[in-house]
Amino acid sequence: MAWTEDGAARNGARKYLIEAAIVFVAYYIAGKLGQATTEIRSSNLGPVWPAYGVALASVLRYGVRIWPALVTSAFLVAFQSPVPHIAAAGQAISATLAAMTGGALLKWASFDRAISRLRDALTLIVFGALASAMVSATLGVAVLYATDVQAYSGIGPAWLIYWLGDGTGVLLITPLALTAFDLVKFRYPRQIAEFAALVFLLVIVCLAIFGNLAPFSVRLHVLAFAVLPFIIWAAVQFGVAGVGFSTLVVATIATVTTALGTGPFARNTVFLNAALLDIFFAVLAVSGLCLAAVIAERERAEKEHARLIREQAIMEEHLRAAAALRESEDKAAALSEELAHVNRVGMLTALTGALAHEINQPLTAVGVNVETALILLAAEPLDLAQLRDALRDIRSDTQRAGDVLQNVRTLLRKTPPRYEPVEINSTVGDVVKLIQNSAVRRGILIDVDLTAGMRPVRGDRTQIQQVVLNLLMNACDAVQGNERALRRVSLRTAPHGERIAVEVSDKGRGLDDDDIERIFEPFYTTKHDGMGLGLSICRSIVNAHGGTLDARRNVRTGMIFSATFPLWPQDDIAGQQLRQA
Repeated sequence: MAWTEDGAARNGARKYLIEAAIVFVAYYIAGKLGQATTEIRSSNLGPVWPAYGVALASVLRYGVRIWPALVTSAFLVAFQSPVPHIAAAGQAISATLAAMTGGALLKWASFDRAISRLRDALTLIVFGALASAMVSATLGVAVLYATDVQAYSGIGPAWLIYWLGDGTGVLLITPLALTAFDLVKFRYPRQIAEFAALVFLLVIVCLAIFGNLAPFSVRLHVLAFAVLPFIIWAAVQFGVAGVGFSTLVVATIATVTTALGTGPFARNTVFLNAALLDIFFAVLAVSGLCLAAVIAERERAEKEHARLIREQAIMEEHLRAAAALRESEDKAAALSEELAHVNRVGMLTALTGALAHEINQPLTAVGVNVETALILLAAEPLDLAQLRDALRDIRSDTQRAGDVLQNVRTLLRKTPPRYEPVEINSTVGDVVKLIQNSAVRRGILIDVDLTAGMRPVRGDRTQIQQVVLNLLMNACDAVQGNERALRRVSLRTAPHGERIAVEVSDKGRGLDDDDIERIFEPFYTTKHDGMGLGLSICRSIVNAHGGTLDARRNVRTGMIFSATFPLWPQDDIAGQQLRQA
């Protein structure tokens, strides 16, 4: 852990030294360039002071921790100018403090170094080029006059030139220093060629205007603004970085040619030439910077608008897909219910003979009891006890026939599932009654083992009966080919955690591994006359109930099919009982 912290500290120190070296060299070069225009400066005050733009950009990029590099480089630049050493130290300190003040103001104003908004451009102009430059000019001129350095013709002109120089340095250097890497991110050769053409043509025009290379003499200051279209070109095509580079090219050529006595800004006094140059540079820089920021902000807004449109389209597509999915799910559910109903009808069709016999028995008994009752009514004296017994038998037999018809009607009914508390034993018992006669006619014995005292399950009674009926009929078909003594089917219910299991087992041939894996697939069957839908529908029903339907081999021979259904919550049972009470 300590080794990791030491390594991180060394990396941090190395990074700081590299940053400090970059700032030191950049400030020194900018300062020497600012001092180079000897013809249009007084003392060490130049018309443009690019070093202050470097200082502010350094604070914005690296933070106030970079101040040692700034103050050292600023002192070295001032030390090499014709001012006293104490004045050089004071100027270095004042420039560093002003840059730190400007950085603090811009940070307070939430300035973004990318300058991709008009708000950022205006913030840099107000707090960087105006406010912090005022601090620098005030402190710098105070140092000069405190050390008996008389700049220009007085404090007022000196402060104005100092302020204009530092402010122009911010406008020309700071945006370029913060966004210079954008110039090396050109993606296409066409962009590189266009930028090279812009710079080349701009240099030609600047030399023609400021270097007296035009066919006619340029004496009007307004003609200097012929370079403005190139600044607009740079703003439109290359953003803030392009504007910064282009205005720096114009400022370099204009300053050098003015110092050499040519161009429209070399016609007046030293003070006026310096002031006019600064104003000219400021107009170009502010115009280009604001235009580039507005274009960048508009492009970002268009990209955001396009992104929102794409997201909206994706959202609409997702909604349409979800609606289509819901529609398909509804159709699938309706189809599943239809298949389940068809399956129930098919099973009852197979039990038609048994059901007819099951209904015929109580109806025959009713007929016999009616004849008995008529005989008893005609007898003298009337035997009320026997008549009462005959009538009770009639009621019992009609109830038995009605129960059979009700069970059949329930299974044939085509209604959506209703999930409610279902008493599993009575539900299973009704199914056994329904199939019992058919099983007896086929010589099949159904052993029933129902565990008493279990809580109701959550489910639809009709669908649970359909599952049990299907499993019982399959089990009966499986043992149909056995010897009569082995035609046995077992049905049992038992608790299974938070569920109740209904197991149907048989002693038939059983299934091999491949059949067990595929037995629940739609349209897969091991019967010669089967459709392969019964078990698939049963598993869909059980899954919809939140249960499971599995198949496994019996101990010796045959199969066991086990369906589990979740218990109805105890609280809901108590609440339902309370509502019923």
